[in-house]
Amino acid sequence: MAQIMFLSIIFFILVFLMIYFVCFFCLVKRALIIDNLYLIIPAICIAIWAFYSLYKQEFQPFLWDYYVVYSAGRKILTNPSKLYDVRTYLYMPSFAVFIAFTLSIFPSSIAYNILFIYNYIWGVLALREFNKILIMMNLKEKLHRFMFLLIISNGYFVYNQFWFNQTKYLLMLILLFIIRRELQFNKNEIDKDLKYYLINYNLFVLAIGIAPQFIFYLIIYMFQDIPRNELFNRENIKKYGLLAIMSVVQNFLFIIYPSLIEKFLKGYGYVSRRKQKLKVIYLRDWINTDFRTAQLISNLSLIILFILALILIFNNKLRIQEKFGYFSIAYILIGFQFYQFVVALVLFTLTILLFVPYLDQEAKGLEFIKHNKILLIGLLSIAGIFFIAHEFIIYEIIPIPQEYPFVFFDNLRWIILLAIMLTSLFSLHINRERNY
Repeated sequence: MAQIMFLSIIFFILVFLMIYFVCFFCLVKRALIIDNLYLIIPAICIAIWAFYSLYKQEFQPFLWDYYVVYSAGRKILTNPSKLYDVRTYLYMPSFAVFIAFTLSIFPSSIAYNILFIYNYIWGVLALREFNKILIMMNLKEKLHRFMFLLIISNGYFVYNQFWFNQTKYLLMLILLFIIRRELQFNKNEIDKDLKYYLINYNLFVLAIGIAPQFIFYLIIYMFQDIPRNELFNRENIKKYGLLAIMSVVQNFLFIIYPSLIEKFLKGYGYVSRRKQKLKVIYLRDWINTDFRTAQLISNLSLIILFILALILIFNNKLRIQEKFGYFSIAYILIGFQFYQFVVALVLFTLTILLFVPYLDQEAKGLEFIKHNKILLIGLLSIAGIFFIAHEFIIYEIIPIPQEYPFVFFDNLRWIILLAIMLTSLFSLHINRERNY
């Protein structure tokens, strides 16, 4: 209790120091705080959700997800051959090695505090990268960018990163950083040299270590800008080789202890095996099945996702953020691997990027709302998803039983909002095609 109180005090001292130094610097350059208010407010929002998570836990944190990761790091330092003996550790060895030498070298209570503060820093840096991407996508007005930034800095997906003390903000930061670099290099027509690929591929391999299901995003990214007739030319084969070497280096434990490969692959069936049901983000207690059927459906979804990834790879009309966005929608709808809720913040953040090109930036005032009504409806549906992510919100407002068939209403809120989001995006695309 005392340690968590100390954490919360230190955390908010850091936040207010950040705000103080911004304000202090503004005494020299008075316009700075106004110019950056659209970034400062979302950063403060993340801090508020972080504190709210501590408050809801009565400053006695829920350690399960954190402890799994921390224990995996300790296992690397003590007996790496038993890594997957850590119950519910479903990630790659590279992630455990990263945790081992950044967090697990500290006592558990101190490591928890460090990770909590890191989460906030990663969240703010992710906001910064998202803002840069919006600029690269020609979103000129700060107020327009603020609208998008405000969505991804609020809601229970943000809250969950601190409630569980997860590391998905690091995953989000890595993916946004890679997208931003890709857009920047393409826009400025900068040659992608060895250093570029070393940085991006290394970061991507670490991202897959954090969330193995994001291997599909790496496949899409790896073949970005490569024509089909050049897939096997000498330069591209070198890139594949470079990526393979980085994957082996970061996951060297698979080479030293081959038995870890089989144990890792079994992790894909963990949620279905324990719960005897398939888990997708928009269904709760609707798909109850035996383990064999669950595995069959899960494997079928993997095949479909792989086919969709191939389709996106060979679509040269789409830019990298669009490919990631469309694949995120597919994964939200049919991704049965692992548990989507912990990566939902990343999935919906990438999806939001799909709406950016359809924004009419020239309209002002009421005309802005009129010209962008479909887009605004789509964004509001995503904001709604962010704010109703926890089932207890519904049950606090409407005290109904949480069993079948009343759970129907719990699932219905997701389905309605997802349908609005998809319909809005489809309508925007159709309208643009008609205008052309």
